[in-house]
Amino acid sequence: MFIKKIFLLALLGSILLACQQSIPRKEIDVPIDPHASEEDFIQLAWFYKPPEDGTSLAVLAQKFDTFILTHYDEDERDELRQLGVDNPVLEYLLFVQIQDPGSCNKTPYGNQVAYKVGDFCSLSIEHPDWFLRDENGEMIRKGKNVYMDPGNSGYREFWLERAEELQNLYGWEGLFIDNVEASLNKFKRIGKLPAKYPDDESYQIAMEGFLAYIDENIQYRPVYANIVECEDNSLWLGYLSFLDGAMIEDFAVGYNERYYLPVDWEKQLLMVVEAQKMKKPLILISQGQKNDLDREKFSFASYLLVSGGNLSFRYADSDFYGDAWFYENYFFPLGVPTSGYYEFEGGWRRDFTKGYVYVNPVLHESEIEVWQ
Repeated sequence: MFIKKIFLLALLGSILLACQQSIPRKEIDVPIDPHASEEDFIQLAWFYKPPEDGTSLAVLAQKFDTFILTHYDEDERDELRQLGVDNPVLEYLLFVQIQDPGSCNKTPYGNQVAYKVGDFCSLSIEHPDWFLRDENGEMIRKGKNVYMDPGNSGYREFWLERAEELQNLYGWEGLFIDNVEASLNKFKRIGKLPAKYPDDESYQIAMEGFLAYIDENIQYRPVYANIVECEDNSLWLGYLSFLDGAMIEDFAVGYNERYYLPVDWEKQLLMVVEAQKMKKPLILISQGQKNDLDREKFSFASYLLVSGGNLSFRYADSDFYGDAWFYENYFFPLGVPTSGYYEFEGGWRRDFTKGYVYVNPVLHESEIEVWQ
């Protein structure tokens, strides 16, 4: 009886092992840029102004790969070029917001198309229909910024004319458009809904039309955008089809020290994979506190799971974009990927020629291992 029991246990064990071996390992294929070198699988992004923490431009030029600066930063941009930066330095521009400087004689910020003295005053008098208004006919504002109507043909023409003027006069090499809204969420938070766009769909159609107009008419490339307030991956990818690249400003983790649910984390990574299938470079930004090393490692490892050689990364706090944070794992010699990312011990792993990365989105754990 005892021998029979041992035999049955052994048989059961072999059956279970055979079943485990027959279950295929789920692997997500990551498109690889055929021109990517070993260094391209770890790229760092810098934006939107020169460093405010004393970091030199020489260090920026040495450590970072992707750059976004703003009008009035032309001297720093040119110095970066002299220091060896040969990638395009993109110019930051707000999309559907212009600044009310508070006086018709005050110089506005250079981060928007209404950058000339007196612009806001003249536009509000001559083109009141360009402004996005609430149900009471009032301009919709957030601080000094006033929202414009993305569906207005006159504003679209003005935006494009000024964007190209800045490129031409000041020697920029492409555009980065900030806050391309994908829903009415931001308006709901400030308690001001646009009368012209009663729902997300109507506003999305206007924004998509604006992007299509730029795509068809702009002379200067590349054009990247930060697509925000998006709850639908297919919509995000639809916006991306009109752009040369994009930013995800809440990659892998959310704002306010929040972690995503595993299903949402997985969906976001799949969206990044789809963007690379479209051959669209991305800038992936993870939000967190400087000294939260576990969160930084989790974010960076998530980036490494999906890097195909044309993705840039930054771990930062949106309130401290002027500070340059460096982490040891940014410079690990992992080599090049030898696989996509695949299910492994409750999480996801990806192998490289000189190591591997592992992320568990349930436990918020990660490993970045370099073989000696």
